[in-house]
Amino acid sequence: SHGIRGVEQITMGAYYKKGHIKYLSDEYFELVKHTVNEAKRLQMEVSFNFGGPGWIMGGEWVIDEDKSRDMIPTFIDISGSQKINIKLPGKLIKTNRSWEVYKPELSGNEELLAVVAGKINEGKIDSSSLTILTKKVSGNRIKWKVPKGKWRIMAFWLSVDKSHITVNHFDKEAMERFCNYLGGKYKEAVGNEFGKTVESFFGDSFELPYLASGIKWSDGLLLKFQAQYGYDLTKYLPAIWWNIENVSPKIRYDVNQFLSETAYNTFFETFIGWCNDNDVKGRIQPYGFETDILKGAGMVDIPEMEITPGEKDQHPWFDTRIGPKKYVASGAHIYGKNIISAEVYTFLHHERYRATLEELKIASDGFLRSGANKFYNHGYSASQERDLAPTRRTGWAAQINPVNVWWQYYPLLSEYIARSSYILRQGHFVADIAIYSPLANQWSKNVLNARRWTRDFDWGELGNLLISNGYDFDLLNDDALQNIAEFENSTIKIRNIKYKILLLPNIESIPIKTLKRIEEYIIGGGTVIALDRLPGFSTGYTNHIKNDKEVQNMVSKLFNDLNGRSLNPNRYGQGNIHYLKKVIHREIWWNQYSSSLDPFLKTIKKYVKPDFEIDFVGQEMRHNNGLSYLHRKTKDADIYFVTNIQDREVAMPVNFRISNKRVWTWNPYNGDIKELFHYSSSKNGINIPINLQAWESTILVFEDSGHKSHVSETNFDKVVFVSDESITLEAKQNGSFYMDIVKGATKSFITKEIHNIPSPFIINGNWKLTLESANFTKQEKEMNILKSWTDFEETKHFSGTGKYNIDFNLPAAYVKPDLRLELALGKLGNIAEVEINGKKAGIVWMKGQKCDITQLIKKGKNNLSIKVTNTNINRVSSFKNAVPVPENLVDDFGSAKISGSLPREFGFEPLPPSGLMGPVKIIPNKIVKIQFLN
Repeated sequence: SHGIRGVEQITMGAYYKKGHIKYLSDEYFELVKHTVNEAKRLQMEVSFNFGGPGWIMGGEWVIDEDKSRDMIPTFIDISGSQKINIKLPGKLIKTNRSWEVYKPELSGNEELLAVVAGKINEGKIDSSSLTILTKKVSGNRIKWKVPKGKWRIMAFWLSVDKSHITVNHFDKEAMERFCNYLGGKYKEAVGNEFGKTVESFFGDSFELPYLASGIKWSDGLLLKFQAQYGYDLTKYLPAIWWNIENVSPKIRYDVNQFLSETAYNTFFETFIGWCNDNDVKGRIQPYGFETDILKGAGMVDIPEMEITPGEKDQHPWFDTRIGPKKYVASGAHIYGKNIISAEVYTFLHHERYRATLEELKIASDGFLRSGANKFYNHGYSASQERDLAPTRRTGWAAQINPVNVWWQYYPLLSEYIARSSYILRQGHFVADIAIYSPLANQWSKNVLNARRWTRDFDWGELGNLLISNGYDFDLLNDDALQNIAEFENSTIKIRNIKYKILLLPNIESIPIKTLKRIEEYIIGGGTVIALDRLPGFSTGYTNHIKNDKEVQNMVSKLFNDLNGRSLNPNRYGQGNIHYLKKVIHREIWWNQYSSSLDPFLKTIKKYVKPDFEIDFVGQEMRHNNGLSYLHRKTKDADIYFVTNIQDREVAMPVNFRISNKRVWTWNPYNGDIKELFHYSSSKNGINIPINLQAWESTILVFEDSGHKSHVSETNFDKVVFVSDESITLEAKQNGSFYMDIVKGATKSFITKEIHNIPSPFIINGNWKLTLESANFTKQEKEMNILKSWTDFEETKHFSGTGKYNIDFNLPAAYVKPDLRLELALGKLGNIAEVEINGKKAGIVWMKGQKCDITQLIKKGKNNLSIKVTNTNINRVSSFKNAVPVPENLVDDFGSAKISGSLPREFGFEPLPPSGLMGPVKIIPNKIVKIQFLN
């Protein structure tokens, strides 16, 4: 009934002192069966988190031999020219990584993998001095005659954190046992619904615990590495953690690549394989792990993204960051995954209960624009309590459930998302720009930061420069360029997407094979733009000196004398090569250009016009701060999702790079489909006036060849309909109006004087307000000036629905056959349900929305009733202590389980404006119908 199509279930920690249902217990599976049966009855689908408690793949049943392992280093520095007989170093090194489990000393249960010594020169370890000393270890002591100089002895240990439940992701047999055991439990309970009601099993982002300075490792990997890479890694293990002169970046790349390739087989193929063998899908957030995110996204049945636009009030709503959302979507596009799910609304605010339905819609548009087309609300805690209990609810979720005061209106959002997601599953993604993924670059720098590979690469302004100026893009990894891409007519073709330009974003290291493929692309007519720096190094240890020199020679040949300042290209074969500095990183103010003058954008426009083009000069704009789009293409149509992700209205023309098509608007709010009659065509595309309120969105569908009669230019506020016989328009104010009408090859110019439109009618008078709920003493107020509930001490902590009522007299000048009347509520916090004379007029839940009241209003006396609903934060902010467990549940659950601190929502301020603040206006729109003369 609320537009929710399915449920994902995950088992988390305890909120009560007793009565918890243990994961995988008989009672748990009784609930699993009930969940699936109810979902089947309601025609919903179910997804289960694969492991628990918690979101990590693991569980209490995982035996020690199958638990996650880390390779961890210890070291000691010693002076040379002496014989030593010392205990191996046992002090562990702490890092500042997320999810690190730090203990200061070895436990004594670790397995020694190797001991390597290296001579320290000027803060670096000399690669030629590296010496394996493992055979000189007896017990826990090492005997060695230390050569002259300062030396570092480094021990490498394989360690298992037996206190943790994570399965070893790098051991295929352990993963198979894990999948067979856990999956078998679910199969025994609800296997008859696998592939039907049970749609998928889910793996969250890889927030794995790491031991101090550890990297994920497993038994036998050193031998496997040697077999694959042709050299013994043992000697070079120090390069993972320390700066080994000349070789650390090469070893780090090899180790990262090795772990990535290993995990494809041991983790991804095992989990997805088990799912597919049992007729269910595997859905994963493929980041935070040692694998390439793009390829990981391509290996799963349903890749999932997260990171909420506007997150924690610290990031802009117009979120153009190049991060997990873009990585996942790019991987899906490269490897042909049409459904892209999203974990949405996590930490929209630091404080729960603040999120409005409008804010969820704004964040949703950020996900839709990023390519998501299947939404998983994050979420809420299952509980028998039917009222607010902040200390017994997940701390990061948006609380989208019946306890939320705006729950009854949630279908407005769910229907919007469903329509938008449906249309954005049609056809294929369209992008002009391919950006070379910097993963090889990052792999050469660090092995310890798998959770931050996407975050530690500084993308600077690049995402915003492209998106806000009408260019969409994908990231392409080495696999895509080396093995998937076809070079066709100066484009990089991957499946149905044809990228017209390749960007190299501040790349320092690049595989030689990738660079050769890029050269091939350029020779065939492709365009490459290197940003901020030129590649200077190859990747990997084998033949690295020769390969470095080859990369440097190729780069010198390709980029010739380009210095990063000139906009002129270097011609190579049939293609063009540019090198531009200060594009990604623009710390100095004079490198901040307006869009129309930006050297980088001017360079791109030489080769491809924007897909969604704003006339910055004509509109007197320096930058676009939120109007954005996503383009998909089917066999017969071009689909543009257009969204205004900013707090101001936009009214300006946008050029769509489409020709010879008719245009329809698909309204994602209510499903209406109407032909658009106001646009102009040129050799550059179809120019459409975009009129969107703050945060509003629409869908434009271009299909069918030929142009119907339409208006190419007018100053009327709206073109309603055009036929060969007549035209219908709307005007909001009196004055002189004009229109250019196109009928086939004929154009005609018509003028029209508009009179007798009355001014907007402001509803003033004695407003009556009633605030009442089960937890709030009834308050009744009368007011002539509308104010926020938070302006009054006695009502500022009210959360719920307030009822406004007013009688007013409307002059006869407003009630005429040629006037369409809209009701505008002004400032609102947050959702309003409107009735005129006892009849429903509509629901307002977004800024700028209006209700058409033409058929409801009458001249003379009218009654206006408005129900306004705010958010739960007003009430929660008044809490001083944890809410007790309801008496009827104490016997089952006991008293509340209290942590050391109270939720951050308690005492929160400033409280958001609540209620109706107006001004409330009736806005007349003149309907003008003009008949054409034969």
